[in-house]
Amino acid sequence: MKVTVGLAQIQTTTLDKSANLKKFDDFIERAAAMGAQLVVFPELALTGYACGDAFFDMAENIPGPSTNHICETARKLGLHAIWGMPERGLPGVLYNSAVLVGPEGHIGTWRKHTLPGHATDHGGAGAFPDRRFFRGGKRSPVFDTAIGRIGMMVCYDIFFPEIARLLTLKGAHLLVGISGSPVFERPIFEPLVLARAMENTIPFAYCNLAGAEGEINYWGGSRLIGPGDLATKVPGSPIICQAAYDVEDLVCGEVDYEQTHRFRPVFPVLRDLRAEMYTQLEAAVEGEMD
Repeated sequence: MKVTVGLAQIQTTTLDKSANLKKFDDFIERAAAMGAQLVVFPELALTGYACGDAFFDMAENIPGPSTNHICETARKLGLHAIWGMPERGLPGVLYNSAVLVGPEGHIGTWRKHTLPGHATDHGGAGAFPDRRFFRGGKRSPVFDTAIGRIGMMVCYDIFFPEIARLLTLKGAHLLVGISGSPVFERPIFEPLVLARAMENTIPFAYCNLAGAEGEINYWGGSRLIGPGDLATKVPGSPIICQAAYDVEDLVCGEVDYEQTHRFRPVFPVLRDLRAEMYTQLEAAVEGEMD
């Protein structure tokens, strides 16, 4: 199966869901005209990242008004979309979530597992507010769609190879990572997203915010990475398409799931997995091993 993926690297308007939804519609329509079957938006693209305590007012149930709006756009254009937004759980409990919808409606939600707390007490571009406002997700679902089985991650989740590996072993055909990564993180994220594709020999769609939001500047650089190149025998290649740095952009590229099947025998990391290492890993994390 071949799937055309659009990466909608947008600059959000903080606290203005109406303006952002209008931009969503515009980018989805443009991507549809380019043949996209899946359009991916960044982390917290619905509201912006710098909402502060207003996250509690901006958050919505999923599905809810904004999800229903994007579902209708997806239905009219016959495609799928993924975006980030603050999700309302129990009263007073929020999640930093990625939402997947298709022509048939809401398909699934991924709640960001790993919440950054470094620099939370400081101002400026390194002040990640996640632990102050959000609860971490627990489940690790993959979602069956008409365009294949999709696994999602949100920003800091990408730092943890176990998450990408788990989604791959659950049968994902495509991994999608969305982020709100500021400019100082570009040297971190560029090799990181490539590594997740390489170590799992799987297509990876990465979409980052762009432009300025208050004092924060996002580096953009969204990209679609292939599972591996048969000619060079290099996993996590090629870079099928890449958006501009720092500014809004929309790019589309095609992934071929059959390429994953053809390439994995060349670099058989999944065949060579040792299951007992995961048992030891769990014990080590729990502090039960020397």
